[in-house]
Amino acid sequence: MIKQNVKYKILDLNQKDEWLHFVTKCETYDVFYLPQYVQMYEERGEGNGYLFVYEKSEEEFVIYPFLKREIPDRVDSRIYYDITTPYGYGGPLYSLSRLKSDDDFVRNFRRGFEHYCEAEGIVSEFIRFHSYLETEAGLENYVNITSVGEMIYNDVTKTDEEIWREVGSSKKRRIKKSKRNQVEIQFIDGKDIGPKEVQMFYDIYTETMDKKQASSFYYFSLEFFQAYFKALKGHITLAFALHEDQVISANLLLKSEGFVTIHLSASFKEYLHLCPNCYLRYECILWAKRNGYHIVDHGGGKEKGDSLYKYKQQFSNTEKQFHIGKKIHNQAIYNQLASAKTNLIQGEQAGFFPEYRQVPVTPRDLSNQ
Repeated sequence: MIKQNVKYKILDLNQKDEWLHFVTKCETYDVFYLPQYVQMYEERGEGNGYLFVYEKSEEEFVIYPFLKREIPDRVDSRIYYDITTPYGYGGPLYSLSRLKSDDDFVRNFRRGFEHYCEAEGIVSEFIRFHSYLETEAGLENYVNITSVGEMIYNDVTKTDEEIWREVGSSKKRRIKKSKRNQVEIQFIDGKDIGPKEVQMFYDIYTETMDKKQASSFYYFSLEFFQAYFKALKGHITLAFALHEDQVISANLLLKSEGFVTIHLSASFKEYLHLCPNCYLRYECILWAKRNGYHIVDHGGGKEKGDSLYKYKQQFSNTEKQFHIGKKIHNQAIYNQLASAKTNLIQGEQAGFFPEYRQVPVTPRDLSNQ
């Protein structure tokens, strides 16, 4: 039993104004911390969105958004939960960056959070830390932190010439080819995005996921995108590459407090010979520079050093480590839930967390691992 002598509060999405107040009071923040962003994933059925707040004073506090998910299996007829980061980045965000190195402050924050987890029957916690805000800092003694790859980014405080020099030679040729083929670039601010643009992005994105044979995790419904663009209109820009007035490639940009994230990218297969993807990504970098941002985040690959990572690496030679965090809050219940599963993948993929959410495979599947 964790003794509770630390005061904290939990906000839900019915308290958006207070939630937003805490986010915008932070020294710096990103769109992933906004209540309307978290709400999109609550409405998608990925869990209930909450914001944990520990305050030492009006100016010294930490916030931590998460999705609380019911675990389908029961233990002795009791319902248990786990928590995870909404799609994208997360982890604790401090009002003042110096607080993450204040051992007493971090200790009290985690003590309060662990008390909350115990009281709510939360079994495990999974965090995708924000690479650029370094939200993993200070948590080494409280969470199992692992580096799982690199995130590519552009420092767009550099000159146009320096940015161009970072582009790989093969991508430079593709950009020039796209220009020769009279591909045009269009940026549409969130407030100007209408049903036509949402439908177009949905169509091109869905075709891309089909082409890549992506898992269901990466698919989003038209209704999701309609709500997404409406809720986040102040933090979204759509970038289109067009050929003869036809959209052939698209990037969804998320923007806030100095950051631009190329969050989702898509293109129509039949136009790839025009090289629109490289040209569009390069123009997004320049657009961010022109509009006063400092960082353009490309993300990474699905695995270390894969083809997606190598593609993004052709646009910048700077990168940040991407960390995830794992924490088991109730080891006994975790073990019972995991042991109830059969035919879990072993070997290289045995690191799936939490284990009890891993989809069991058939004996035939196991023989192919």
